[in-house]
Amino acid sequence: MRVMPSPRWHARCLALVLLLPGLACDSKPTKADGKAESADAKGEPDASEAKPAQSEAKPAPMAPAPEGAVVIDRVYVHTCAATDSCPALLQDAGAAHCKSLTLGGLSWRLPTVEELESWRGNEALSGYDVFHWSGSAWDEDPGQFWMYDPGSGSKTTAKPDRKPFTIRCVAQP
Repeated sequence: MRVMPSPRWHARCLALVLLLPGLACDSKPTKADGKAESADAKGEPDASEAKPAQSEAKPAPMAPAPEGAVVIDRVYVHTCAATDSCPALLQDAGAAHCKSLTLGGLSWRLPTVEELESWRGNEALSGYDVFHWSGSAWDEDPGQFWMYDPGSGSKTTAKPDRKPFTIRCVAQP
């Protein structure tokens, strides 16, 4: 009985044949260490070499969001539903505003730029379609911070004292 190479090997070989004319794929496939791959009659890898299934740890359930907040990507996000609850401030003043927030007895902070980006299109957030300050400094100039508009997807950086922008705080559970 002929041992068939795995379908994964066929795909790799086909890609090489297309890139390197003249290469043939009729030899037994080998692993990076030079040993031949083993496969069963159906072309599947030998069960003895199969990697054990890795169990994915499920995150612990979160407590419900405090009133005035929602959960987005396992972070509590201030909804800004109450009038003046998400003021337009300079970045430093915004960071201080978040630290002083007592909603739900949690420790609040400015969101990272990645957290802001995860809010795009989330209609549970009132007034999300304007620029928001983040707590993320720009790698190329740590004196500037990222701002993001979840409504349009626009992102830019600015010095923290440039202009007031919306402050929306987040808290870890």
